[in-house]
Amino acid sequence: MRFSLGNVLTDRYTPGHGDASRHIIYEWEDEIAARMDLPLVDAAPSHQAQGSAMARRLLRVPGVSDAMRAWELRQAPAAKSLYFALSPRGMGHFSASARVIPAIVDFWKTIDLKYFFRTYGNCSAVLISSREAYTYLKETGCPLELHHFPLSLPDRYQMRPNDAFDKTLDVAIAGRANKTLLAFMKQYEKDHPDVEYLFQDDGPGGEGKLSYISNKRGRIDGLEGRASYVALLRSAKVAFYSTPGIDGGEARTGGFNPVTPRLFEILAAGCHLVARYPDNDDTRFYGLRDLCPSADTYDGFAATLDRALAAPPPLARNSAYLQMHYTSTRVELLRQIMQRYA
Repeated sequence: MRFSLGNVLTDRYTPGHGDASRHIIYEWEDEIAARMDLPLVDAAPSHQAQGSAMARRLLRVPGVSDAMRAWELRQAPAAKSLYFALSPRGMGHFSASARVIPAIVDFWKTIDLKYFFRTYGNCSAVLISSREAYTYLKETGCPLELHHFPLSLPDRYQMRPNDAFDKTLDVAIAGRANKTLLAFMKQYEKDHPDVEYLFQDDGPGGEGKLSYISNKRGRIDGLEGRASYVALLRSAKVAFYSTPGIDGGEARTGGFNPVTPRLFEILAAGCHLVARYPDNDDTRFYGLRDLCPSADTYDGFAATLDRALAAPPPLARNSAYLQMHYTSTRVELLRQIMQRYA
């Protein structure tokens, strides 16, 4: 089947789509659209125009569903829309139609595969960010035109070996704290009472508003938006990172452990890394073991943190690593994928 990309659909103008987890998606969209000379198109009308509740129920009826999907396929344009979806969507959603190439960010092992295959059966191609999920889908005999399209760091955050960082904080625990790493940190604090670390407050907050707690200074408010988040990381000597499907995250991910963009953000901020992660296709693809060992015991954690706090920022190493994972490199990959269908 021959097709091309005609535009990039964005949710940034759609009410209810302003949460912090989507900000990096909009940055990917900006860069892909600019580098591939594609227009950004508001997805809000597509949300509003997708089928009624009755139409979505009909899509589940054998025979009727097949006829509706065949009609959609005949009407689909050759120029498709690229659309980043945080997770797989349901039957009848516009992003699972024949006019869209979906790029799925989070794919958990809890997804009903039969339903997923049927839902996305009209898509000319489906992009999956996680190498672990991609391998799993291929091994289950996925009938879709499936491609691994890894996550990335927007080039606007590119760091260089001669960048200057004012490292005033020992440890930043940005985002949702891994409970094992946080417990290790509190134990480490008993033996190192001068160490300062910040962790995110789990209390309620408004959209885009974060509250952090310092073990030395107490609650620190006013960290609002992406710029403050980046500034926090840039101030830290060390940042903690963990994949999402361990230490209690299994219930959400089904046991999948994809590498997330926070890894790139930490490295671009000139931080040393202390991390917890399993050995899987995703962590091997991103070379986590070459960056730091997984902190599977307290002694291992303490040894890694000791070395990190005593060392200068690993700017040359981080810069070299990130060259492989900027969004510009993913644009070239996307060009290669699309060339197969030209």
